[in-house]
Amino acid sequence: MAEINQKIKDKLPHLPTDPGIYIWKNADGEIIYIGKALNLSNRIRSYLVDSIKDPKTTQLVRHIADLDYIITNTEAEAFILEANLIKTHQPRYNIMLKDDKRYPYVKLSLGEPFPRIMVSRELIKDGGKYYGPYTDVRSLRRILRTLEWIFPLRTCSRVIPEDKIRYKKACINYQLGKCPAPCVGYISRDEYLKIVNRFLQFFKGKYQDLLDEFRQEMNTAAENLEFEQAAKLRDHIIALEKIQKRQSVSQEDDRNLDIIGFYMEENHAIAVVLKMINGKILNQENYPLKNIENTDREQILSAFLQIYYAPVEDFPDEILLPFRPAEYDKLNEWLGKRLILPQKGDKVKLLVMAKRNAFNLIEEQKLAHLKKANRTIFPIQELKEKLNLPKLPRKIVCMDISTIQGTDTVSSAVFYENGKPKKKNYRHFIIRSIDSQNDFAAMAETMERFLAEIDKDTELEPDLFIIDGGKGQLGISYQILNQSKYPNIPIISLAKRIEEIYTPQNSEPLILSRSSASLRLITGIRDEAHRFAINFHRSRRSKRTLISELEDIKGIGEQSRFLLLKSFGSVDKIKESSVEELASVKGIGDLTAQRIYDFFHPDTISDS
Repeated sequence: MAEINQKIKDKLPHLPTDPGIYIWKNADGEIIYIGKALNLSNRIRSYLVDSIKDPKTTQLVRHIADLDYIITNTEAEAFILEANLIKTHQPRYNIMLKDDKRYPYVKLSLGEPFPRIMVSRELIKDGGKYYGPYTDVRSLRRILRTLEWIFPLRTCSRVIPEDKIRYKKACINYQLGKCPAPCVGYISRDEYLKIVNRFLQFFKGKYQDLLDEFRQEMNTAAENLEFEQAAKLRDHIIALEKIQKRQSVSQEDDRNLDIIGFYMEENHAIAVVLKMINGKILNQENYPLKNIENTDREQILSAFLQIYYAPVEDFPDEILLPFRPAEYDKLNEWLGKRLILPQKGDKVKLLVMAKRNAFNLIEEQKLAHLKKANRTIFPIQELKEKLNLPKLPRKIVCMDISTIQGTDTVSSAVFYENGKPKKKNYRHFIIRSIDSQNDFAAMAETMERFLAEIDKDTELEPDLFIIDGGKGQLGISYQILNQSKYPNIPIISLAKRIEEIYTPQNSEPLILSRSSASLRLITGIRDEAHRFAINFHRSRRSKRTLISELEDIKGIGEQSRFLLLKSFGSVDKIKESSVEELASVKGIGDLTAQRIYDFFHPDTISDS
């Protein structure tokens, strides 16, 4: 059995055999994986055996520190709960939608007397009608600009009762022709709901019905010599016809279909959902996927379907799949037997089209990734050449000292990997070996203590050390490094005046061009080390200033100071407190409370 802590061991004998979901947490209490099970006890114990060979699961088990579970009545309930919790918590080891910021929906608030259009990133069961999600926000904005003109509905948050006019003046949207102003009674509820119904027809893909209605109304308006209204309706017809023409792919089948395209290559995977409504493809949604390493395509597709359909209330008539996903029968039961695996005919052609779109998106994703990698790797390659380093300095550590005239001296060590900060590997130190200003000794202590950190965690071993300073700081740091277990790690220093680079091998500094990518890289790292050190120094100085005021009060020891600051949060709050409030702190008696109060309010002490 894999090594597990006592907290989990204590829970194992009491695990239920019911269906449900299990939640693995790390040592910080963070949820790192959520899964479902027909038998919770068996599934949870399966993680704790030595026979696990999957690298991803092995990595997960290494970080497991605690366990929670939720029992459900059926496996189907567990299925839905798992999908919802994954979307909410986004655990590190679950397959997820990449960049999932909760894609936006168009919402029509049907629960209100005068429904309004809005964009929502949450699906709430409030009687509203939701359309989407839209992975392309620009496309969504374009659609809304067209819709607010063809179907002018309110977008404001005004509360408009059904039978009472509450406002005297319409907003700017009325002047722009984007809203019929029900708030001031310029349109009846019946007429307003007529526009709402047309909006609903649009999203059902019933373009032809809408065109027929608009044409009939246009002709009636023209016969009645209402030429302005007739012209407006003509423009609506033209706009709708343009939208209709854009839906070039159509089928005679008037059912609503979701066509799922999927493509996977190395560690890139993407799912595409083509939304076909009344035989016309109205929207394409693209979902790059993450956390897919060492996972087969059947599991990835299954996880995507759970994430995608978990918040959906109205399923399409059919969901066309390119291949059979893992847990197909459970998925199909949950989705009301809507999953289809076409073998021939027009539906296969639709799947081919969806897959082609997914393939093209993967190619774009790979190209973007390659461009980004080139932007990152070029400065590192240039730095290797300029400094004549034995290998690419992918891992760089930069150290800096912060002090004011030798007081509260601290240091920082920031860690960069592939040109990016890796903040979990940052370290800061309170310098204890000196009691006056001595940057050389402070840097020596910093190097010694960081090397000790490497002894505890080899991931911290860099390919290059950068010291913020000149020859002196470099010399003492190089001496410490040379006497350690890591004498072969290259080291340089960077002097601020004209960004001179010193190396132990050369007495003359190296000066790089101001436009050099490698110089921009190391000065950026140096500036981050400076920022990190200064922030820590300010924090230390502020804390010392707070405590020093309390130290001046006779009879107030370290424990009392700690209790007071913990209770009130700051010295200012202590100053503002009454004797009774001070005495209410556990461990602070009436006499001590009076002494503290008198110290901060000397004018209240009587002459007697």
